[in-house]
Amino acid sequence: MATSHQQTAATLRATGPGPLQRALDGLRGSMLGSILIGAAAISALLGLWEALAIWFEVPAWLVPKPSDFLGRLIEDWQTIGFHALATSSTILQGFALSVIVAVPLALALVSVAALERGLYPVIVFLNIMPKTVIGPILIIWFGIGPLVAALIVFLMCFFPILVDAMSGFKAVDPRLFYISRSMGASQWQSFWKFRLPAAMPAIFSGMKIGIVKAVEGVIIAEFIASNKGLGFMIMQASSFMDVSLMFAGLIAAAIVALIFNGAMSVAERTLMPWARSGH
Repeated sequence: MATSHQQTAATLRATGPGPLQRALDGLRGSMLGSILIGAAAISALLGLWEALAIWFEVPAWLVPKPSDFLGRLIEDWQTIGFHALATSSTILQGFALSVIVAVPLALALVSVAALERGLYPVIVFLNIMPKTVIGPILIIWFGIGPLVAALIVFLMCFFPILVDAMSGFKAVDPRLFYISRSMGASQWQSFWKFRLPAAMPAIFSGMKIGIVKAVEGVIIAEFIASNKGLGFMIMQASSFMDVSLMFAGLIAAAIVALIFNGAMSVAERTLMPWARSGH
C-alpha cells in the first residue's frame, strides 16, 4: 500500500500541476486576479443588498435596490459620464499640482535642516485647518468653479505626499553619498541614480493615500464650490429627492476612485520594476 502511494506521489511530481492549477497560480498575486476577486466580492455584496431590500420590502425612496441605481447608470449614462469626466479632470489637476509641489518641497525640507524646522510646523498648522472652512474663503477669492475644487483637492493630497516623500528621502543611507562623491558623481547624478529611486516607494505610498484623499476631497469640493461634477450632481439629485440617482452618483465616484487607484498601481509597477522583481 505504501509503495502504491509513493508511486502515485512520484507520478504527480513528474507530471506537475494541471492546467487549472497553473491558471490559478498565474492569477494569484496578479492584477487580473485582484480585479476578479474584487469584482466577485462587490457582486456578492450587491446581491445580498438586493435580497435584503426585497425581503424586508424597503421603499425605494429610502434605500434603493442595486437594480434601481445600477439601472440609472445605464439610463442616465450621458449625464453621469459628463459629471464623472468633470470630476476626473478636477482630480487630475489637483493631484498633479500636489505632486509637483510636495515632492520638491520634501527634498528641500530634508536637505536644509533650518528650512524644515521653520516651515514644517506652518505646513502642519495649515493641514489641520478643516477644508470645509477653507472652501468658502477660496470661493470668495476665486468664485465658484473647477479652480476652487482643484485647490481643495490639492490641499487634501499635499500633506500625505509631503510627509511620505520626506520619509523616503531621509531613509537613504548616508554612506551612499560618500561613495558617489568619491567616484566623482555630482549632486544631480546622485539624486537621479540612487536618491530618487530609493525614495520612490515612500513617495508612491504617499501618492496612493493622496489619490484616495483626492476623490474624497473632490466630492466635498463639488458640494460647495462647483457647478459640475459628481458631487454637484449628487447635491442636485438630493434637492429633488432622487435617491436612486444619488446612489448612482456614489457608485460612479467609486468607479472613478478605482480607476485612479489602478492607474497608480500601473504607474508604480512601470516606474519601479525593481520592486516587482523583488530586488
